[in-house]
Amino acid sequence: MQENIDISPIFIVGCPRSGTTPLRDLLRSHPNLTFPDESQFIPEFFRAYGDPVNEYEARQLAARILKLRWIRFWDLSLEPASFADLRSFRQIVSRIYEEWARKENKPRWGDKTPQYITETATLLEIFPSCKIIHIYRDGRDVALSWLRTNFGPSNIFTAASAWKKFVSTGCSIGVTLPPKTYLEVRYETLLSHPRDTMKRICAFIGEPFCDAVLQPNPLKKEYKETLIFGTSKRGISNTELVDTNIAKWKKEMSLPDQELFESVAGDLLESLGYETIGKVRRVSKSEQFKWSVHHSFWWLLRRLNDLPTPYLLITFLYMNWARILYRFKV
Repeated sequence: MQENIDISPIFIVGCPRSGTTPLRDLLRSHPNLTFPDESQFIPEFFRAYGDPVNEYEARQLAARILKLRWIRFWDLSLEPASFADLRSFRQIVSRIYEEWARKENKPRWGDKTPQYITETATLLEIFPSCKIIHIYRDGRDVALSWLRTNFGPSNIFTAASAWKKFVSTGCSIGVTLPPKTYLEVRYETLLSHPRDTMKRICAFIGEPFCDAVLQPNPLKKEYKETLIFGTSKRGISNTELVDTNIAKWKKEMSLPDQELFESVAGDLLESLGYETIGKVRRVSKSEQFKWSVHHSFWWLLRRLNDLPTPYLLITFLYMNWARILYRFKV
């Protein structure tokens, strides 16, 4: 099989809860584009395993990927043996996404994994011609949304710290990339001017604009996992573009939390042009430690809740083994 030099996947990245899912679902409406659910594994598996050098390594790498819980949810008709002829990590990943695109009867695929915002260099090493779309949102609205989920930060301090890390990293890397490779999109602008924003995005990825991309096409597959403390259930997300998702922090975030957030990330809010209340305070080392312990406790509880399901446990082991392999390589 010859390498497909012209492949140009699209990666939607950003801090979680910043609008990556609504943007993905809008682009899924395009007749040429499809995006599965988040992949999560690409940078870490690439660093750990690299390119397979023989049939055995190709099959083994494909088998590990296909057993990951995220990829199992794609419900693909692929067997590890069908990857035996491939000799690059890019080819193996592309074949998986191409199978998804075949299912959806679309010619071009993309990926929406928000945390890849810190992995743009690795994505470009694997896919040199890929398109990277970084969508960002007011961090206080991100925090409000993030803290309602069963993943991510557990308090305002860790939410502000994580938002600042993701967004500042993305923006700093973005200024080093050519305009044909990297595009920044403001979530609030997508909500207030969807047509103009989607026209700009379509031009960036080299696809013709069509009115279809103004209506989301959510992923419809629902799956369930039985956990210790109940059932994890994911289905169609609410990805409608509504103006009420702008500046929710003014009504829903307490003044002490606003002050704490600005004390951590107010400089980034201001540099991105977001309104601030102008109140900051010193966050002592002891307070930072308190918030970190609080977050770690709840993070551990969630992980213990997740692990008993078979494919969550397999995924946990495979991902951590990949990290260990990479550290030994270094």
